[in-house]
Amino acid sequence: MLTLFHDYTSPASAVAAFRVQRLADEGLAVRFEGFEAVGVDATLTVTAGVLAAVDELAAAARAEKLSLLPPAALPPTALAHLLGELAAQRGLGASWRQTCYRAYWERGLDIGNRHVLVGLAGLAGMDEGETRALLADAGRLSALRRRMAGFRRDGVGGVPMILAQGTLVPGLLPEDDLRLLAEL
Repeated sequence: MLTLFHDYTSPASAVAAFRVQRLADEGLAVRFEGFEAVGVDATLTVTAGVLAAVDELAAAARAEKLSLLPPAALPPTALAHLLGELAAQRGLGASWRQTCYRAYWERGLDIGNRHVLVGLAGLAGMDEGETRALLADAGRLSALRRRMAGFRRDGVGGVPMILAQGTLVPGLLPEDDLRLLAEL
């Protein structure tokens, strides 16, 4: 089993998530775990590191049929990850991840905005009422943040990160390496 820890505002996570999804589509044992890398409930200014990563990963993203446009801001992503959990429970995990990544990287949408998230959830096939109720559930958001804190304690410090056979490794790997890890 391969677990990919990813965050929507990480360009490397975007590329890794699309690569790993291909393995999931082939039936390999993979799991996606949303992880708010920054862990701050505020919109931040885009860093030079993010802009450099966008430039460095542009060709790799195009190979995954994804465009990485320089973002205007780095919104908090906990709510997007919360919806990702609901989507996975409903069999819509891949749809949600692709919708959310494309919304942020190709359309420049604020994925920290609840109204935007409700619209994106609808595009991904999720129920609007269920989506709104989850976004209003402070207890579920708190539980998600506690689980993410546990991941940090276990060594997940950035994204993308892969857990395979109890070992954490950087997650932006070539597809062949990902395949080998998933087959372990």
